[in-house]
Amino acid sequence: MKYINETGFPPKLREALNSLYLEGGLPTIRGTWFFVDPYAGSNANGGQSIDEAVADLETAYGLCTSGLGDGIAVLSGGTTTANTTSYLKQSLAWSKHAITVVGIASPTRLFSRARVSNSQVATGSLTTISFADTDGVYTIDRSAGSFVTDGFEAGQMVAVAANSGTNDGNYTIESVAAGSLTVTESVTDEDAATAGATTITSYNPQMIVVSGDNNSFVNLHVGNFSSDDSALGCVKVTGNRNSFIGCHFIGAGHATPGAVATAYDLLLDGAQESTFVNCTFGTDTIIRGAANANIVFDGTVWRSRFYNCEVLSYSATAGKGAVKSADATALSGIQVFKECQFLNWNPNGISASTSAFIGTKPTSGALLMDGCSLVGWAAWDSVGGNDMVYVANTDATASGAGGIATTP
Repeated sequence: MKYINETGFPPKLREALNSLYLEGGLPTIRGTWFFVDPYAGSNANGGQSIDEAVADLETAYGLCTSGLGDGIAVLSGGTTTANTTSYLKQSLAWSKHAITVVGIASPTRLFSRARVSNSQVATGSLTTISFADTDGVYTIDRSAGSFVTDGFEAGQMVAVAANSGTNDGNYTIESVAAGSLTVTESVTDEDAATAGATTITSYNPQMIVVSGDNNSFVNLHVGNFSSDDSALGCVKVTGNRNSFIGCHFIGAGHATPGAVATAYDLLLDGAQESTFVNCTFGTDTIIRGAANANIVFDGTVWRSRFYNCEVLSYSATAGKGAVKSADATALSGIQVFKECQFLNWNPNGISASTSAFIGTKPTSGALLMDGCSLVGWAAWDSVGGNDMVYVANTDATASGAGGIATTP
């Protein structure tokens, strides 16, 4: 699909993006291209050619210089996950500016094989675990085996489960040694005799947090498929003027986190001027068993634009939404959805969900659905008196309680 005038891109940039989308070429950038090859790359390489590609997105990001206009090409070969997936052991904090990321794969928009996914490491069941608070230094200790060998690393989030209950919970790793993890959160002294059989598993709360400005992401499939109930999100954007073209984002890609009310595929938190073109949010293969939403606004989001995007959902929960306002100040101004599709699949009855918009009515904000379609929700907004979802150039879905404002 062509990158149409409504995107606001200048003609030369549209030409470059069309060439990339249709022919697979890399656009001209100001800085240096770095290459990621999940199958044949090595993180000991310099990354500046295909033959010297690094193995994962995190390493390539580390090679980029903020503000110089560098680029990352994520290579894909074949169809297997080993050939096509760059794995992240922890959330990638994307604080740098002006980086272009391009997935070199068929631009299917759904489940592209230029793929970024979570890598989960675990101890298995431990019966020799203990917890210590030594003058405010908190550690999780083991008498056999190695956290290093298991693959744990500083910065990861870990979940401790199935012990006596005293120290069940989530922790941030500060440092790793073979026999112990030093963690940020407090623990209570507990010896191995009372800790019982404990499992420690890493998880990514979200895959990528984009706090930098002026970044572009093209033709990437990013998915968080962890089974941990705290692995709730895919991409969180707090920076400004970032664009996403032909990307597919899946958060809570497992039924366990999918049953949590705060799960999401995209979270815009205070972000301004975010643009999404031909993107897909969610999946129709994993059930969402809670009243969560695919796209969440929070932190007074301004002027976000969605062109020809798709929300894809599988849920039978009446309160499951497509778009959520976290609170009364979640967004300001008008957020535009143009020619977007909102599709909630439920094999036992497509129209099971009540409202595409859920959450709190913003005091200063609204959504414009311009030429959009709705399947699997009974209404754009089922709450009478909300009057903040405007529908143009399409038939407004009727709602017995009202809640829809229409424009000519």
